[in-house]
Amino acid sequence: MKKIVIYSSQTGNTKKVGEAIADELGCEAVSFESQKAQNLSEFDFIAVGYYIDKGGPDSKFKRFIKENIKDKRVGLFITLGAEPDGEHGAHMLNGGKVLLEENGCEVLREFICQGAISDEVMQQMREMVEKMGDKAMHQITPERLARWEAAKSHPDENDLANARKAFAGI
Repeated sequence: MKKIVIYSSQTGNTKKVGEAIADELGCEAVSFESQKAQNLSEFDFIAVGYYIDKGGPDSKFKRFIKENIKDKRVGLFITLGAEPDGEHGAHMLNGGKVLLEENGCEVLREFICQGAISDEVMQQMREMVEKMGDKAMHQITPERLARWEAAKSHPDENDLANARKAFAGI
């Protein structure tokens, strides 16, 4: 079975998880912008990974998925700044599965873990709260700041080991 890992990564978190999964699968991990990701017809299994951006994959990667990953056996992996085992994490995984299944793909594996949030995104959120005040959707609370700080240490070695386990046996 010919396999590949395709990812979109902003801060390097998703790339790191993708490389761990590729190591487990015995294949290569490449950015979706790579020339190697342009012809996926020869692959029997594709591990698809992205970071959460405004509730799903970034728009360029979402377009890439819709145009290039069809009728394949796939695995899905996601990184996000929020707690991965909460309601938001479950919603993000489900959304990714739906996106792939709408393209005729069979999702064989899935994995989600926390990842550091880019400084740019944190700054945008601060500016939004400053501009909108109490009407801002995501207030900068002590809990949010603590989550941002905790996210800085992810993905850690435990996350990478769990990603490998999630894709073992493909």
